[in-house]
Amino acid sequence: MSVEGEESRQQWICGKVGGGVNLQRVSSIVRDIGEQPCLHQSPIKVVIAISKMLKPEKWQAVFDSDGKPIGFQKALKLIVLGGVDPSIRPEVWEFLLGCYSLSSTADYRRELRTARRS
Repeated sequence: MSVEGEESRQQWICGKVGGGVNLQRVSSIVRDIGEQPCLHQSPIKVVIAISKMLKPEKWQAVFDSDGKPIGFQKALKLIVLGGVDPSIRPEVWEFLLGCYSLSSTADYRRELRTARRS
């Protein structure tokens, strides 16, 4: 890879190097989910997809008492099958984009968010 390509790649890294989501693992999970029967646009299957959407209460259940994600693979499956509830989309996307490590605590993320805004 060229130096120029490396620089542009580094611009997109939000968290610490190696501290983000393992993209190979995510693609493996997505591939496994993709082998499930396709959800076509019939009304019944659309309702099923919406019911599998990642909702705020399921998102909160992903975290332990320190705010570390412990059930992220289950959340990924819901995201792929049904999407993300709009009320939690910004926070979920910060994890999906690797802005936060899966070992980060709620306090660390709060400090990081505050530092980014100032």
